[in-house]
Amino acid sequence: MSRIEMERIVLGTAGLAGLWGRVDPDESVRTILEALEMGIVHFDTAPAYADGEILLAKALRLWKGQRPFVSTKAGKLRADGPDIVVSDYTAQGIRKSVEDSLRKFGVEALDLVFLHDPTGMLPEEIPVAIEALAGLKNAGYLLNMGIGGNYGPECSDVLMAGGFSHFMGYNRYNIIRQTAVHEEFPVLKSAGLQVWQASPLYMGLLGRKFGEYVSGIPEWLPKAYIDKAVLLKEACDRNGHDFTGLALNYVYNSPHVDKIVIGSSSLAELRSTMAQLGDPSLRDAALEMLDLHRDH
Repeated sequence: MSRIEMERIVLGTAGLAGLWGRVDPDESVRTILEALEMGIVHFDTAPAYADGEILLAKALRLWKGQRPFVSTKAGKLRADGPDIVVSDYTAQGIRKSVEDSLRKFGVEALDLVFLHDPTGMLPEEIPVAIEALAGLKNAGYLLNMGIGGNYGPECSDVLMAGGFSHFMGYNRYNIIRQTAVHEEFPVLKSAGLQVWQASPLYMGLLGRKFGEYVSGIPEWLPKAYIDKAVLLKEACDRNGHDFTGLALNYVYNSPHVDKIVIGSSSLAELRSTMAQLGDPSLRDAALEMLDLHRDH
């Protein structure tokens, strides 16, 4: 097994909180504790991820080792399913979100707070939310500010405001789609932001939802990427590579990405993901694909 750089891995808590389906909360806590035992030192959550903050806070109270780096978000409110979107980007809403997170984690300052999904904001909401976050940072209630969500024109406006150090994107960079390489990545790097890439499995298309999406294409997913996934799966089957493991290693080993956010929903999924990231043959195959994509 190759050495895994734990600093490049962030364990997200949306799946463990049951946002994508029913989970056992006790197992979710055990999964977080095992991740800590494995050496994972970065965790991500959000008020919008059902009980994600609560479960992570519970696990951290049980953990006897060094406290990990924890990021959360502000702007979107609690949701118990992926299709539920409720937000509050007002200054009062941002402050309340941060205060609630501080209380749940029992800390005086949060490591990192992402402005959650600025592409869903009205133009007039953006400066208000940024000012509120910046004020909380200046007051010492959070140590870093980030932008979390998909990239759009609104993100450029947010970046110009300054004060942000991290960006977490999803669905625009993975083994079958590299939109971000020519669009947001150059802008983010020139602005000095650390790039986190979430959903390396393209919302499950490159994982356990492959069959479901192929048989019934969801509205948000262009058919062209379904076709690419099918071709990749066929190639993996021919070459004896694990389809999902290759997709994970592609993002994990990418020079464009500082951290990969893995989204395990159970202890078994976490163990499988870590085994795949430690597989030298999958790493080498992913590096070959990264070289091929760079050349083109």
